[in-house]
Amino acid sequence: MADILRVTTPLVNKSQQVETKPNIDPAAQFPVQDTTRVNRPGPQSELLQQNNGMIQQDETSAMLLNLLKDPSVTVNFLKSISSMEALIKLLPVNNSPFTKEIEQMFGELLVPSGDIAAEMGRQENASTYFKGELFELLRDALRQNPEQGELRDAAVSFLKAITLFHTRREALGSVANSLQYLADTLSSSKGLSEKLAALAARYRAENAPASFRTLRQDTLDLLREVEESILFSDKTEKVVRMAIYNLSRYNDNGTFLQESVSRMLMQLRGDEARENFLTALEQLLEQEKQPAPKQGETALGVLTRILQRQMTNEELMSASADKIEKIIHSLLSSPCNFTPLLHFVLPVQYEDLQSFAEIWINPNGGEDDRSRQQEAGQVIHMLLAFDVGGIGRFELELFVREKVIDFSLYCPPAYTSVYSEVKNELRDCAGDTGYRFGEIKVDRLDRPRSLMDVFKSLPYKRTGVDVKV
Repeated sequence: MADILRVTTPLVNKSQQVETKPNIDPAAQFPVQDTTRVNRPGPQSELLQQNNGMIQQDETSAMLLNLLKDPSVTVNFLKSISSMEALIKLLPVNNSPFTKEIEQMFGELLVPSGDIAAEMGRQENASTYFKGELFELLRDALRQNPEQGELRDAAVSFLKAITLFHTRREALGSVANSLQYLADTLSSSKGLSEKLAALAARYRAENAPASFRTLRQDTLDLLREVEESILFSDKTEKVVRMAIYNLSRYNDNGTFLQESVSRMLMQLRGDEARENFLTALEQLLEQEKQPAPKQGETALGVLTRILQRQMTNEELMSASADKIEKIIHSLLSSPCNFTPLLHFVLPVQYEDLQSFAEIWINPNGGEDDRSRQQEAGQVIHMLLAFDVGGIGRFELELFVREKVIDFSLYCPPAYTSVYSEVKNELRDCAGDTGYRFGEIKVDRLDRPRSLMDVFKSLPYKRTGVDVKV
């Protein structure tokens, strides 16, 4: 619906004398040196801002930046899981099947103390698609030829092509989810809602990839109809934009992957390197045709199932919607192009004690310590934020420089003196591991720190360099 024009002409009392501005002689010279004539820029009414189409700030970047500045995106969100578990036990017994199902999921969520390393391995394996022999070959080729720019460009093009090929079904599913959400949101318009639901079903059909071009055109036409609806709002506008973005993620160019492979082969040196690359690629494509081997589910996977089931229960949502929102916000701040950190979630069960922890790792940790000159060798920067039941919140920050570990522990004020006395015992814990502790610091945790407070390089990575020619 077209916006009604807002009248911005000021109202003037009829009895009030209006001062008329004197006409300016265009031939008169303006004295640039006299800056007193310009006291301040002319004010612009807030009503006139409707005519300003300039976007002052990227909404998505601003949202993620605010999330990283919020300390609640770390371990505090796992405390919400604990409170939700207690809330479920208070639900009326008339919904006992649902309650028992959620309680069973919470039991699967907690990781035994002896299974922490295996759980971190499962989460690390699920964190990226670029794993296996093929991608190790690419890394080795780039390390051996750092000055070969054409090889780097060919590798980037190939990674883009293989990613688009791998995520085609995922992109179609994302469009279907957006259309189904619009159908539910616009349910008061029966005709429009039915069209959206039917189109979402077409995206989930087996023949969706073959008919993608027809689907795309039908989707764009229907989304224009949504924008013209009287029910169109700011909320639905964001969903429409997301649907269009997911459409752009689908690549129906069947020769894109083939062209990128040919370009990659031209840049690899030696017949053996080319043969190894083709063999590894064939194995990867063959693996994708086979059903994925069943592996142990990660804690994040169980958490996702819990959230999905809870969102279907109106009674539980009315009581814990804010906690679910906090958990989703924390997951949104997980590794992405704005947050290039490894992220682990560890809800641990040790005897009768529960501990909820998050771990953030920057493998290029030297860039976070700007007070020290960059040293040769790898520097790993880690943040471990964990909440122990009955004790409180701890934050452990580590800088691992080769085999030396700088250790900083921030603990609840009541336990500061207790942990300060175990510094020597802590040094002995390194034992025969090959590592040794350097600086050890124990201090009180006055307030939770955000990711921006700990990883100093994040603001620089997010803003980049603004160069104008």
